[in-house]
Amino acid sequence: MIEHAKGGSGKYKNHVIYIFIILITLGGLYYYYDLSNKRQTTIDNNKQSILELRNNLEEMNRKYIEMVSQIEMSEKDKLFLINNLNDVMQNYGIKVNEVNELSKAVHIDAELLKKYSKYYFLNENYTPSSTVTINHIYTLLGKEMSILTEVRPRLESMLEAARVDGINLVVNSAYRSFEEQQKLKSIYIKTYGLSKSNQFSADQGYSEHQLGTTIDVDDGKSGLVISFEKTDAFSWMQNNAYKYGFIMSYNKGNDYYEYEPWHYRYVGVELATYLHNNNLNFYDLDQNYIDTYKTKIFD
Repeated sequence: MIEHAKGGSGKYKNHVIYIFIILITLGGLYYYYDLSNKRQTTIDNNKQSILELRNNLEEMNRKYIEMVSQIEMSEKDKLFLINNLNDVMQNYGIKVNEVNELSKAVHIDAELLKKYSKYYFLNENYTPSSTVTINHIYTLLGKEMSILTEVRPRLESMLEAARVDGINLVVNSAYRSFEEQQKLKSIYIKTYGLSKSNQFSADQGYSEHQLGTTIDVDDGKSGLVISFEKTDAFSWMQNNAYKYGFIMSYNKGNDYYEYEPWHYRYVGVELATYLHNNNLNFYDLDQNYIDTYKTKIFD
C-alpha cells in the first residue's frame, strides 16, 4: 500500500515517477504480448492469452486509478495520469484486434477463396479441414451429402428461409473429392464426348466442389438444366443467396464453363454482398483483392 502523500515536492515527484514506471511497464506488457502471440500456433492459445492479459490489465488499471486517487496532487495532474493509462488500454485493445486478425489469417484455409476452375488447379491431395453431413431434408431424395463444417449452418439457414418464403430448394450435389470428380468426369466424357463435357464439367483438381464450399441446387423438379433460371427457386436465389454468403460462380458469358444457374459457392457474406451490390462476378476480381476478404469469410 502506498503511503498517503502529505506534502513535499520530493514525495510528489517520487509518486509521479512510480506511476510513469507503471505506464512504461504496461506498454511493455502489451507490446510483448503482441510479439509473442504472433508466434502462437493455435487459436485456443491465443484466446486464452488474450483473456488472461485482459484480466490482468483490467486489475492493474483498477489498482492504478485507486493509487492515483490517494496521492495528493491537483485534479489536473490526476486527470493527466489517468488519461495516459486510458491511452495504454486503448492501444492494448487495438493490439488484441490485430492479434485476432492475425490468428484468422493463419488458421483460415487460404484455398477457400482461390479461383478454381478450368485454369486454376487444386492439389489432388487437398481435402477440406472438416466436413459434415447436410440435413437430409434439404438434399435431393434425402441423399447423403456433405459440406465444409463451418458452411453447413449458413447453407441450412438459407434453405430454411427459402421454405418459409414458400420456395422449395434442394441440394443436388455438394462436396466431391478429387477421385469422385475424376469418376464423374469420366462418365460425362463417355456420354457426351470430351469436347462437350469440357464445356460444363471440370476436370479433377479444377472443381470448386472439392473445396467443400460449393453446392448445386434446384427446385426438386427441374434438375441441373439451364431452364432452372425460369423457376421461382432461381429467382429467390438471385435475390437472397448473397445474404447467406453464396454466389453463382458461372454466370452468362463467363470464360470458364457454360452458364450454370444452379451452381453456387460460399465466399462469405461480406464478399458475396459486395459482388451482388456491384453486379460483379467472383472470377472477374483480382485474386489479391479477393484475398482481403479471407479473414471475414465466416463472420
